[in-house]
Amino acid sequence: MTVEPSVEVHFPDFVDHLHKLTGHGVEFFLASNETLRPHLNEAPYGHKLSWLDFTDTADKGWDTGEFLNLFNIINGIAFGDRGIPMPQWVMVDLILMPSAAVIAGLPQDAFAAMVERSTFSFDTDVKQHLRAVRAGMVDSGYRGPVPVGGYCAAPSAAPGTWVGWSLWSLMPSVGLGHAAKALALSAYRARKLDGVTQYDNSALKVHTRFGALRILVATVPFHTSPGSFVYESDFTVAPPGAAGEPTFWLDPFDYDRQRAMQKDIEADRCRFYVLPPGHVRRDGAVRVPILEVPPA
Repeated sequence: MTVEPSVEVHFPDFVDHLHKLTGHGVEFFLASNETLRPHLNEAPYGHKLSWLDFTDTADKGWDTGEFLNLFNIINGIAFGDRGIPMPQWVMVDLILMPSAAVIAGLPQDAFAAMVERSTFSFDTDVKQHLRAVRAGMVDSGYRGPVPVGGYCAAPSAAPGTWVGWSLWSLMPSVGLGHAAKALALSAYRARKLDGVTQYDNSALKVHTRFGALRILVATVPFHTSPGSFVYESDFTVAPPGAAGEPTFWLDPFDYDRQRAMQKDIEADRCRFYVLPPGHVRRDGAVRVPILEVPPA
């Protein structure tokens, strides 16, 4: 019997990356509910995740509900500029009941230090929001870890296929988003991953670390965020080698070109792939490397 490659095959040196993150004080949690626990891989890449049942009220020195509330609040800060913060009911109904989230946490002192020293993508408003979160924890007496990143996907009607819908990180410089996504996909035992993102979203740098992304739908005008598209990653095939040079460089805001790509996909004239690293700065502007190939 042929054994299909798992997502872990794509990252043979990932354990070393995890060791670096834990050296920064990061702890990874798997948040879900007890009925799903037997179906999840709690030790992706051999790394034991800290289990969190959102219904658990046992005293462990800090409150599970408040930790998950902080996840929701900080997720909203991370996605606030795109107008898609996560309502609390979505977290319960679409993550914690039918699925699971991998959440990265830092001790509070480490979180405070990280916020103050970070300048990479934190504008003044974001810093002020995170400082307010810290002040609120102090006032409430919450003593637990603070979420600094995470990944969520939902199970699809297609067996083995998941739909990713929330990736965020306050520590991109150390590859936290990449780690959260890799751990989650292994925890889900995902074989394929579909998702919606935007051509201008820096998360493409993480998504393409799992290989070139096949563009299933080149433009999704119904989505809240302009420039959205649907992609697929296939983990049932061996890790890809060098994908070659892009056919063209897409302007993330060239909506006419994106609509033309969609017409080509609908007519089965060609297929498009987003190549690693997802975003490249050319002539002072961000461009997305696109590979165009004949239909299979």
